[in-house]
Amino acid sequence: MAQIPEPGSPLIPHVLKTDVDDILDDIDGHIHGPISRLTTKYFSKFDSILRDDVAHIMGVASLDGGCSVSPPFSSAQDFSHRSSAFSSRDLNGARGTWSTCCHPSALDSASVHLPEGAASHLFLSRSAAPFDPKTESSWRDVQVIGQFCQQGGRVISYRDGLLNLCAHAREVFANQTTRLFLHGFYLCGSLLELWVFDRSGIYGSDVVDIEKDLSKFLSIMLSYPLMSDGELGRSDIIRNDDIGSFVTLEDAPTIPLGKLYLEGQPIALSENLVGEGTTCFRAKALGSDEWTHVIKFKWRWAATRPEGTLLRLAKEKGVWGVASLDYHREFTRTAELRSGLGWRKSDRGCEETLQDQQKQPVSPKSATATGPGGLLDITEETNQFLKNRILTCLVISPAGRPLRTFKSVLELLHVFRDAIKAHRSLLQDANILHQDFSAQNIIIITEPLSDHDDPKGMLIDLDVAMDLSVGPRTPGELVGTRIFMAIGILQGRPHTYRHDLESFFYVFLWTIIINRSDHLPSDSKLRPSSPTTTTWGEVAAQKENLMGGKETFAEILAEFTPEFGSLKPLAETLRQILLFPVGIDGEIIWTGTDGTPEAVNRLYDEMIGAFEDAIAEMKRRRNYLEPGHVSI
Repeated sequence: MAQIPEPGSPLIPHVLKTDVDDILDDIDGHIHGPISRLTTKYFSKFDSILRDDVAHIMGVASLDGGCSVSPPFSSAQDFSHRSSAFSSRDLNGARGTWSTCCHPSALDSASVHLPEGAASHLFLSRSAAPFDPKTESSWRDVQVIGQFCQQGGRVISYRDGLLNLCAHAREVFANQTTRLFLHGFYLCGSLLELWVFDRSGIYGSDVVDIEKDLSKFLSIMLSYPLMSDGELGRSDIIRNDDIGSFVTLEDAPTIPLGKLYLEGQPIALSENLVGEGTTCFRAKALGSDEWTHVIKFKWRWAATRPEGTLLRLAKEKGVWGVASLDYHREFTRTAELRSGLGWRKSDRGCEETLQDQQKQPVSPKSATATGPGGLLDITEETNQFLKNRILTCLVISPAGRPLRTFKSVLELLHVFRDAIKAHRSLLQDANILHQDFSAQNIIIITEPLSDHDDPKGMLIDLDVAMDLSVGPRTPGELVGTRIFMAIGILQGRPHTYRHDLESFFYVFLWTIIINRSDHLPSDSKLRPSSPTTTTWGEVAAQKENLMGGKETFAEILAEFTPEFGSLKPLAETLRQILLFPVGIDGEIIWTGTDGTPEAVNRLYDEMIGAFEDAIAEMKRRRNYLEPGHVSI
């Protein structure tokens, strides 16, 4: 997930700089093609004809429009210089205009090098204003993305160009929350590939040689501006009126008028192209001054139990300290969006595979050949399946503050204590294991601190939670947030309540060390040595080393700033409670789980008690503080 700003603060704009390893990890095993039916599905509605160097787009029954073209194109660069020839103002019913943007790369990596002038980018936009890649408004108006790379003296690799196109697709999805899919094209020399991006991956067409089939190429390029919103992959889930952006909620009796207005910027945002794409907005009813709800959009995996079902179960069982579900709706599936391409249901019943005559999902190779050989030259076939994903909307209350916005150490202690109590209630009252105790999944309730039983901290996000009466969705699957994963999980053990509490301990340390900022310091001991290449086992070994002895753990405590110095004894107490050091020097730790009822209750009681003691001590110290002392 991307960083979460404080309520009301603007989200940091996306500025077209993405790490290449992040892109590779995003699309690895999620590339499908070449798919011969892609062109038929999206571009059979129109055809083009050439008359005296003028290209005309032909509809079903009439000549819809035309624009001047001087064929043939000698290169992709030649085409980029004359892209204005495809001005959609000359097409009756056109829904956008083309805009060219020339810059080296959208990727921040020395391994991807797009020489200046070797590549340009074309965007079909709803706005007539020139495209500016550094502004969010430009990305919100994009309808189609394209990249063309020249051949000759400044050749770039096919792989680098495709990764750059994927980086642009990520920007579009990040700025268009409920987009269903996105069209793109990649023109390398005279060879054209058509691409479609969605939350299950990316899929491409057979190669078209525009020098040999210029008419087909023109038909495709002239078809994009004439597509409907549905054909372009846009949705109308979020609408706008004079007041702002809103979502209409059908059959939602607890929501006034069945309509909620969204805050201008999301409070949580996934930057990945493939996956759930979770985005959350604070929301309020018409006329209200308070942001009372959170609207959450995500593309859940069809094989999982819906989060809404688990939230309803938690509410029915009277779970304390977990967010309440007010509305749940599912819109469409990626399998439906890909209909007509030859997909079929697999024997598993929850995933989709390609027909035998088409390619299975592929994984990018490390090779960076410079020729325009296409997808098959830079990928290898895998045995992975297409994950069918469902676009889901949930409305949750209350709308709290992100964990990192705590206003005092005392407030933070209350929030942590209540998060553990909520986890215990979820487990023991509803038989649900959360499985993703992370900093993003704990919120601060905005009400002032009080002594009554209302929670000050609350658990959210049951995306990967497990109903213990049903069992794991995929046995052996690693779930959770990597930096907070328990040692046993990283070693492949079945997920237990104790692993969640160990994850909570890492969240506790992480929150103190980042001290209201966005990320860990670069030299923090909690940071994996190489987040993109370190294996699960190496992360587990690193955590074992840090947590195993007083000297190594002292290096973590040394990262506490003076404001949190009083919490060092609490951190050591939690380590002793959780990791059970054994051996003469206490250097060997046991990270297993005792699942007996007595052991479960004892662990929760000891952890909650440790926070209760710290809260009591802090209140006692606060009563003795003189004016002008550091606030706690």
